[in-house]
Amino acid sequence: MLKNISSKHIKLKLTKTRHLVCQSRINGVKAVLLIDTGASNSCIALAEKNNFKITENGEPFEATGAGKDKVKAILGHQCDLILGRHAVGKHAFVLLDMQHINDTLMRENGKPINGILGADFLIENRANIDYKNKSLNL
Repeated sequence: MLKNISSKHIKLKLTKTRHLVCQSRINGVKAVLLIDTGASNSCIALAEKNNFKITENGEPFEATGAGKDKVKAILGHQCDLILGRHAVGKHAFVLLDMQHINDTLMRENGKPINGILGADFLIENRANIDYKNKSLNL
């Protein structure tokens, strides 16, 4: 099997809640992102937009998630994204209220996250999740 010499191997961590997360930097600020193949879009907690220096880009819209309720969301501008030690370029995140997600994680003795790396990023970057070695390969 031929391997892509320029591929990036990002170390992942399996949390107490059995989710995969990666250390990252968004616009130079440290963040913890949950890897979620079922999330259509990558997102950042709306409450942290100033922390990550993200400006809104467009009008608010209603987004649906794993729950039955719709939440207010707004697209953020293109951000500089580093996953692990690898610069992966620019990526736009949807800004939305993630408090219910973090509440659930903490109720299950997990740690809160800053955002979600969703299918938009994973598909665009032809990501491969290696569960055995806990890595994300781009």
